[in-house]
Amino acid sequence: MEIESRQIRYLAAIGRHGTFVGAAKALRMSQPALSLSIQRLEDILQTTLVERGRKGAVLTAPGLILSRRSEEIDTALAAVVEEIKLLSLGISGKLRVGGTPLSTNSIIPAIIASVLAQTNDVSIEIVEAVDEDLLELLESGQLDIVISAAALSTHTDTFEFTPLFEARTVLAMRKGNPLAQHKSLSLAALKNELWAMPPGGGTFRKQVEALYTTSGLTFPKRIIQTASIATLLRIVRMSDAISFLSEQLILDELEHGLLECVEISHSLAPRIFGLLTHKDRMLSNLAKLFCKIAADQAPNFEVRPTVNNKRS
Repeated sequence: MEIESRQIRYLAAIGRHGTFVGAAKALRMSQPALSLSIQRLEDILQTTLVERGRKGAVLTAPGLILSRRSEEIDTALAAVVEEIKLLSLGISGKLRVGGTPLSTNSIIPAIIASVLAQTNDVSIEIVEAVDEDLLELLESGQLDIVISAAALSTHTDTFEFTPLFEARTVLAMRKGNPLAQHKSLSLAALKNELWAMPPGGGTFRKQVEALYTTSGLTFPKRIIQTASIATLLRIVRMSDAISFLSEQLILDELEHGLLECVEISHSLAPRIFGLLTHKDRMLSNLAKLFCKIAADQAPNFEVRPTVNNKRS
């Protein structure tokens, strides 16, 4: 006897409502029918999934593991329904791509432009988030592909990582900032400066914090934090705030003279950006096309010399 997806959804409903009666009401089925379905599921797995007591029903450890899969099932079914709807409209597929600010503001738009040059019959959703959130969305099936520099030491059994390019970090500032006269600056020399940075918790911010720690310095107190890269760039352009940014992210601003950049003597190690996919999921033809174009275009986003040649 095989497990049915509806049985897992029933189990998840019990976990949410805490009683068989409440879950049965939400599922619009009888309580005896719900109990029988869970009993059959427990017989198949040869384990207890729900602890029944006077205070209600509580999922056991195996029950919790199984119920978490209900979200993936619902996401997968919703994706199938959406693709069928799109197909009926003459659109061949849907792709959900996630990325950090660097990739969503550089390589991802370039890849999508090439995809659209080959076929317009697509629907593409782009999600921008920090590495940790992107990995969760990819694992749960809410994203098909991620382009980021996520640390993969603990995720090698779940994700496939294909390197694309290195991102070099520089100190960015507005055009005309007195600091731009220097060829190189140390962290110690910048201790009293105003900084603009992404909020704590993300991989890049943790890398910056680790740099201060290993250098024996206190993390800046004068700091403006924003998760929006567009807002961060405007703050740097319109004030004396400085920021650590990937050079690829600010190429347009550098080339148009809106920003300048300086080397940091205690530099951050280049970050390897790449394609992340789930090992247990088959990619659609649209996703495969996206990955192929990403690999072809990756050399265009490789680390390149600092644009401000006047200091070289």
